[in-house]
Amino acid sequence: MKNKIKGIKILSVEAKDLYNSNNLVTPNEKGYSTKMADGNFNKKAFINVLDYSLDTIKLKEVYEKVYRNQDFTFTDKKHQYTYQVINVKFKYAQRDYNKACKNVFIRNGYQWRDVKNRFKDGILVENGVLVAIEVNKVIERNKKIVTDEILSPYFVYDDKQYKQVKEFECVKSRSELRDYLYENGFICNGVKYIRWKRSSGSSRVGKCLFINEKLYGSIHRWETCGLPLRKGCVIDLAALEAYISLTSSSIIDTMELRPENFLIIDDYESVFKDKCVGVQYENGQLTAIEKEYEIHNSIFDGESLLDASAFPEEYKQFSMLLLRQRMFKSACFKANIQQWFEDNGITDVSQLNGFTLAGNIRDIKIITTPSSIKYVKFGSIEKWLEILEPTFGIVKHEKPTHYFDGRKVSCHYQLINTLQLSESDMKELLQPTFDYITKIKTDPVVLRHHIDLPYEELELNPLNSKNEIIFKLLSLNEDFAKTQMYYDFRDDLVRSLLRELKQGHILINGNYSTLLGNGVEMLQQSIGTFKGESVIGVGNIHSKRFEYNQTILGSRSPHVCAGNVLLVQNVASDLIDRYFPLSNEVVYVNAINENIQQRLNG
Repeated sequence: MKNKIKGIKILSVEAKDLYNSNNLVTPNEKGYSTKMADGNFNKKAFINVLDYSLDTIKLKEVYEKVYRNQDFTFTDKKHQYTYQVINVKFKYAQRDYNKACKNVFIRNGYQWRDVKNRFKDGILVENGVLVAIEVNKVIERNKKIVTDEILSPYFVYDDKQYKQVKEFECVKSRSELRDYLYENGFICNGVKYIRWKRSSGSSRVGKCLFINEKLYGSIHRWETCGLPLRKGCVIDLAALEAYISLTSSSIIDTMELRPENFLIIDDYESVFKDKCVGVQYENGQLTAIEKEYEIHNSIFDGESLLDASAFPEEYKQFSMLLLRQRMFKSACFKANIQQWFEDNGITDVSQLNGFTLAGNIRDIKIITTPSSIKYVKFGSIEKWLEILEPTFGIVKHEKPTHYFDGRKVSCHYQLINTLQLSESDMKELLQPTFDYITKIKTDPVVLRHHIDLPYEELELNPLNSKNEIIFKLLSLNEDFAKTQMYYDFRDDLVRSLLRELKQGHILINGNYSTLLGNGVEMLQQSIGTFKGESVIGVGNIHSKRFEYNQTILGSRSPHVCAGNVLLVQNVASDLIDRYFPLSNEVVYVNAINENIQQRLNG
């Protein structure tokens, strides 16, 4: 399924340009400008996207309240744009002279758009100061205006060209630019912007979102759930930054859960000892040693159970929804919660083992733990439920692979390297893939199936590419498979498959599965009958995708290290099937007295 609403395009600006335009020799109250001469925005500068998210939904509400209108965005035929949020990059430092365009440098404190019309014979000098210069181009020098002293220390005139001879001194390093903009913000198109937030992905590449100052107060109070954050207060800032960015996650849809729908049970930690290969620091170096370690598994960490009746109609076929809310992040698995209560004689909320605002047992739609509610690191569960808004964002759901109706999955070289197969084992593993590629090369029906071409006649709509032409012709006439165009397309496809094969992308019997950990035990915890024991036992999983009583090789993806493999037995379980209507892409696993979380890195 696709997002119901496309993302909104936002400006992306380099920090040094913002700093420079806000600290000009001749101040400009408009600050940095992204407008063209005709007064319209330069849409080419809107190169980043503010995803459809809970943040975007709330920002529109805040904007309408502040400005009393609905022009948060403007549109063209293809996209929506907003200038209320700006993505700032910190890729370059600010120097004495900065590149304005190819071979042209401009002095710190000046803007190219303000001086280019006065730029003559490859240079601009004002009041004895070199403002702009073009290098590596044959230009006649006016010695009366352009002296060696003016060019010094960075440039010389040699062989009828201005040349750079020295690296420019740094005015503001990237770190200093970040400090300056975080503290002072900036003005762009006459609007004051201040630091807002950055997602975990943006933080890895040094980007940050800035927001119209008039919108910040309301949106920040909302995303922090009204926490009393004052200057000088003691708080885990790194955690807060991560949690307030949860609402900026791209979502595909929304759904409603009310405060009275929640039952919040305690997390449970399974503590046991296991022999592992551990890395530790000894005698001045890191060493890997196999020994017995104490393992701590939080078995319900980051997951919730969502009653089947709460799944929105268009998501009924799925078994997992990844949900976001303010200070909330959880993988919610489909469960027959009300059936569980009925089977166990639970008819009143007073019989439940946890905290809830529900007045009726039928109100319980979701069972979760404090590990999914990040707010509990700063406040109480009661307060979070009190301020909880009913709209939750659906980030994603489980889905089958693209190959053979979900029956095959593309392997990766990390797993193959980990398995340390012999040459004969490798041949056996590769043979089905070779056979399949041979079939594609010799049988048009197989090729047609591979490209997922429907067998019914396709509509003759306008064709936009060579591949579309081939797809249409394949559907209209079998004799097309005897043409040179078909042969060329087939050969290109085969070459592409062989390239993928060399990178370890082998089609094998399997899928990508989402892990549901100890779901029945979570139900038991909700009514106080959980005794710390697993219903499937150590070394077992439950998956409808594979035959029961088979040994299954599980592998983390992406594959972080050689230890990210798990050999387990797939077992049948009527108990799990009764309360968990799981799809083929969700696998039930156990973390009680079993080192699965460390082995699969979470």
